Amino acid sequence: MMTTAGFIVRIIFAVLLVFGIYNPSGYSYYDWLVGDQGHWTVKLFGASVLAFLLFIHAQATWRSMKLIGILLVLSVVSSFGWVLWDFGVIDLADPTTRSLGLLGTVAIVLGAGQSWSLVRYRLSGQVDSQNLIA
Repeated sequence: MMTTAGFIVRIIFAVLLVFGIYNPSGYSYYDWLVGDQGHWTVKLFGASVLAFLLFIHAQATWRSMKLIGILLVLSVVSSFGWVLWDFGVIDLADPTTRSLGLLGTVAIVLGAGQSWSLVRYRLSGQVDSQNLIA
C-alpha cells in the first residue's frame, strides 16, 4: 500500500541515484570516473550497477506514466522553477543552478514514476495487475 513515507523514500532514492551519477559539486561517479584514482574494473562495476538502477527507474517511469504523464510532471516542475526564478529565489544565469535544477527535475520525474501506479491506485481505486492475488 502507498504511504507518504514510501513516496518520499522513492523520491530520495531517485535523487541519490541521479546526483550520484553526476552533480556539479565534484563528488559523483562521473568525477571518480574521469579522475586518476581507482581501478578501472571497479569503475566498470560501478557503471554497471548505476546503469542497471537507472534502467529500472526509467522503465518503471515509462510503464506507469507514459509520455503524457512524464510531460505533465515535467511541466509542473518546470513551471515551479519558473515561478522561483520569476520571484528571484533562484538565478538561472548561474550554470550550477541550472544543472542542479535539471538534475532535480530528472530525479523528481523518476521518483514520481516509481510511485505513480500506487498513487493512481490510491486516487482512483483501480487495481493494477501486480496488486491482484493469484
